[in-house]
Amino acid sequence: MKLTVIVTVFNIAEYLPRFFEAMMNQTFTDFTLLVLDDGSEDNSLEVCRQFASKDNRIKVVEHEHVGIAGIKNAAMEYIDTEYTAYADGDDYVEPDYLMHLMTAIEKYNADLAISRVQYHLENGHIEGSFRSRGELIIQKDEFSEKLPMLLDDRRLNYVYGKVYRSSLLKDIRVEDDVKQGMDTMINFMYLPRTGSIVLIDDLDYHYIRYNKRSITSYQGEDAYQRILRINLFIENSAKEMGILFDEMRKVIDSRILQSASWVIDKIISSDSDKETKAAQITEILNNEHYVQAYQRQKDNLRNFGFDAIAPQSGESYLSQRERQRKRNTAKESILAHTPKPIVALYHKLKGAPDN
Repeated sequence: MKLTVIVTVFNIAEYLPRFFEAMMNQTFTDFTLLVLDDGSEDNSLEVCRQFASKDNRIKVVEHEHVGIAGIKNAAMEYIDTEYTAYADGDDYVEPDYLMHLMTAIEKYNADLAISRVQYHLENGHIEGSFRSRGELIIQKDEFSEKLPMLLDDRRLNYVYGKVYRSSLLKDIRVEDDVKQGMDTMINFMYLPRTGSIVLIDDLDYHYIRYNKRSITSYQGEDAYQRILRINLFIENSAKEMGILFDEMRKVIDSRILQSASWVIDKIISSDSDKETKAAQITEILNNEHYVQAYQRQKDNLRNFGFDAIAPQSGESYLSQRERQRKRNTAKESILAHTPKPIVALYHKLKGAPDN
């Protein structure tokens, strides 16, 4: 076999038939589907074994529960092919998913092939996809210019939608306590070993965001610390590769600032009392890395496409949000009692839809 496709499984039995059917019908057939069950408590392991009995390319490994980092680390011990890919058992792929990636990596003799990914909500709504860049080969001497683009496009956030050269991947391990961002860490440990990357424009991988299941809990400033850990890992990796120039720094700062806003929104909508929320927000907005990123943005007049929150106390920010909420409520009340033609004119002047 030429390719190993790693699939880690934990309590996703209801989604596995769709996944296996898609993998068994790939137009590229020279692969082993390595399925590692991470101590599932439902009948995931049984479903995996049922499909393995129908197709000898499927190899099932039963493992005690060790978590997402531990199980992906364990998978490395079973790779014996020239190339390696990943897929999640609760996602699905198009029939040419592997064919497109393998054709590209062999055509250019690259060390990493990256396709586009489409994101779906659980209800089937298409949320978005990786930006189209066409077919593009990136050589090592172009990494300082191109890797910030890939990071900003989110193409380096995940291991799916990619094919790796196994000899460069097999000894990479992530610390077992990593519960979030391990895919990004794998990629940034892998990139320094690569000589070239090929991007392809095929949109063959479909990632599903499920509401009822979440690998990580997003509560309080601890969530921000977990995300910050990823971004500092990227920063250190970029520094070691000698590519921590302005564009890479800008992308990392954007991630640090935007993730803070995202976590703070989660805190505000949580059931915690006001004092707890204020304390958690204070911790985030006064984190040294956050303050430094905010100051660099201000000093360099960078436009990130969103408004970063100024470092301040949580009490101050909550008061600011409450004042804004009251202003919005008053505006909505006024518009609700205003004739529709005038409302339409207001929205037009504001550049908003007129409905």
